[in-house]
Amino acid sequence: MKPGRILADTFLLFPSTGYYAVQKIRERAYLSGLFSRIEPPVPVVSVGNLLMGGSGKTPAVIFLAGMLRAGGFKPSVVSRGYRGTYRAPYLVVSDGTSSQPLVGPAVAGDEPYLIASRLPDIPVIVGRKRINPVSAAFDLFQSNVVILDDGFQHLALKRNADIVLVNGFEDRMFPLGRLREPLSALKRANILVLMGRNASLPTAAEAYVRGLPIFRCEQIAVGLVRGFSSPLISPSAYHGQPVMLASAIANAVRFRNLALDLGWKVLDHKVFPDHHVFADSELQRILQEAGQSPIVVTEKDWVKLPEWFKSTGRVVALRIELAFNQKEHFVQAVLDSFSGHLD
Repeated sequence: MKPGRILADTFLLFPSTGYYAVQKIRERAYLSGLFSRIEPPVPVVSVGNLLMGGSGKTPAVIFLAGMLRAGGFKPSVVSRGYRGTYRAPYLVVSDGTSSQPLVGPAVAGDEPYLIASRLPDIPVIVGRKRINPVSAAFDLFQSNVVILDDGFQHLALKRNADIVLVNGFEDRMFPLGRLREPLSALKRANILVLMGRNASLPTAAEAYVRGLPIFRCEQIAVGLVRGFSSPLISPSAYHGQPVMLASAIANAVRFRNLALDLGWKVLDHKVFPDHHVFADSELQRILQEAGQSPIVVTEKDWVKLPEWFKSTGRVVALRIELAFNQKEHFVQAVLDSFSGHLD
């Protein structure tokens, strides 16, 4: 290890140890009953992870909600609405009947807006205190199951199942690494999903997940779109062609690797911080540097792009979906977690 890295790790050891202690104390306070946990009026299935940043939660929520809807359930999706400007106890992003979200991504947050755009027949509600949107899903839409987006660390709300996504990069506690919680938090999980064909469970985590159902899935590119209701264009349309990538997501490397796996020639990849809102000057620069090559963004970024940029006809979004190796078994494990609690 380089001397500079050793010095940085030594400097970050104290805050990392403190963060570990805070998370463990908080967990024990909730699980021991010192801090009360709220019983929701409807079964809740949480989708979460241990990492700071992207692990594929949004595609997983979209998959799960669509699967439940197709199975005859009345799901709603509840999210915190990270970086959304709303201030109410809860905000209905989609009522499940309108053709498009009721509010914009700046108000609701880009991820809830994306989920609402992809799932127009499913209510999507945001709220910082998650019991408020969960209760609204039951009261307003008579939902019989709620999917809690990024809910693993929200211990104040009881749920029927915690689905935890693992991508194999779980290392050390923040700020030494990217862990929100120590690996021992996996003892609270009910279902584990390894994200990616090469993802593996960290050796140190194996003792905490014995007996848990473990599944594997991959994020696959299913097409290119110019809007949420537009027809899919085959990703092979750009095979062997130069493309410009632009993204403001947590895991930009995965986006680039997907492009390379599709056989695209990546001219450049303009990487911005997660949830970044693109300035017109940044987009103008991307257009200039792309030349005549197409510009490909993620769907999460598409929702934030101004109309003038999308209307150039040179910009498309790459649609991602999940493919499970044991889809039927995964679906059954989810159903088993709450079906006995339905009225």
